[in-house]
Amino acid sequence: MKKKRGTFVVSLLIFYVLFSGQVFATKLKILTEHLAPYQIVNEDSITGLSTEIVTATLQESQYTYDIVAYPWAMSYSRAKQEKNTCIYSLARIPQREPLFKWVGHIISSTVSLYSMKNRKIHISNIEEAKKYNIAVIRDDVTHHFFLGKGFVENENLYVANKYDALLKLLDMPSRNIDLVVINNDLLRNRVKNLAQIVKYKKVLHLDELSLNFHLACSLTTEQQIVDNLIKAMNMLENRGVFSKIREKWKNNMAGLTNE
Repeated sequence: MKKKRGTFVVSLLIFYVLFSGQVFATKLKILTEHLAPYQIVNEDSITGLSTEIVTATLQESQYTYDIVAYPWAMSYSRAKQEKNTCIYSLARIPQREPLFKWVGHIISSTVSLYSMKNRKIHISNIEEAKKYNIAVIRDDVTHHFFLGKGFVENENLYVANKYDALLKLLDMPSRNIDLVVINNDLLRNRVKNLAQIVKYKKVLHLDELSLNFHLACSLTTEQQIVDNLIKAMNMLENRGVFSKIREKWKNNMAGLTNE
């Protein structure tokens, strides 16, 4: 009896070692978009606050990986469907909760409605905004949010595929876009030139859209991989590694004011 039990234990250990090795040998696909200062896509690299946190997590977990940037709608769609595929920086909202396996929190941020500074637009709530034409990013959390508030595509809600296109729409009177929905930190990092920054004004801060950006994986990603990533993120957070990364980027995280 003892011999059989010992043989079983050895077999179980061998299986565990082989299975664990197979999991760690899996190459992960990490999808994102250009969203400075969180993800900054350069010609030959991807940097940014969120990228540093995600990269530290992947290195701690010892997985090999590729980080690839696409327009957000494409990254979002692929991350929902493809095996062993993760995405960042993904805002965690109730509508998305069952669509992904959530790994961990990266950073929080805020969102506002912006117009050209010379426009006489004054609103105090979302309902008042319905009389204006508003542009958002396709499949972004802001897109889903405004649809949920009763806005209608191609009536008072219009979608773009890239953030650069949002500001261009606002700058083109012929397109009749009154307002854009944009992350406060993102606008600060998109518009580096002070002469350009003063063209825009914050019209309404969206308290309901305070975003908690996360790293998340597809539902078909192996659970042990997700568990290992969660463990790695928790360890790095507890060690203060993420705090140092966030502090380093602090000066890049200031949105525009109402002035």
